[in-house]
Amino acid sequence: MTPDILFNVIIKNRSAVVNSRDVAKVFHKRHKNILQNIDRLKKDWSNLTGLKSEPSKTLNPKLSPVDLETLNNVSKLKFDDCFIPSSYITKDGRTVRSFDMNRDGFTLLTMGFNGRDALAFKLAYINRFNSMEQELTKRSTLYDLEKYLRKQLTDTIQRYYTGDNLRREIMQLTNLLYIVTTGHNAVKLKRDRGFDKDVSAFAEALTSTERETYISAENRLIGLYTSGVDDYHELKEILGQRQPA
Repeated sequence: MTPDILFNVIIKNRSAVVNSRDVAKVFHKRHKNILQNIDRLKKDWSNLTGLKSEPSKTLNPKLSPVDLETLNNVSKLKFDDCFIPSSYITKDGRTVRSFDMNRDGFTLLTMGFNGRDALAFKLAYINRFNSMEQELTKRSTLYDLEKYLRKQLTDTIQRYYTGDNLRREIMQLTNLLYIVTTGHNAVKLKRDRGFDKDVSAFAEALTSTERETYISAENRLIGLYTSGVDDYHELKEILGQRQPA
């Protein structure tokens, strides 16, 4: 059986996706053939989209009005939402195309996959998609909470800061929260995890568990700063101390 690590559903751009290369490995297929299958799906998808204007003249005449309406709604889905173009660098330096697929794209691609273990592989992927989508929901909830705390922290710093570089103070304390949470500042965190430097580290790079740690530290930082503890090194030492369960 293929090791679980190969069922590599990841969160990318706030969506659970799997790359076509990983699917090819798990199902023991050539990536070239996977790409050909996706290209055929794209062509068929384009043809289906073109049938929206007069479906009754081009589709099976025995289809009921409900079936036709269903097909019409399905055709409104976008191919590029299900199959997101990507690429990778080969050992010899070539750039080769691939696709990131969401759950719908994966389902469409593998619908016809048969053979030994194929069903087990599909079920394993479905389980991974379920887990990642639950993680996404949790991350989204924590993101909404952090937006509220972020404003509270900024307001607190603005109220109690007595120095002459407010912007630097806010940036430094924000980075302190990332250091307490992950051991790295936001810039290094994003670089190490493959995210663009301009994205929000909290919104894109942190797992739900890390977000919980970050939010807990942010709450404590607000309280400390309000009580007059504003020295960076003292704050770092206190926030770095493990809290009792």
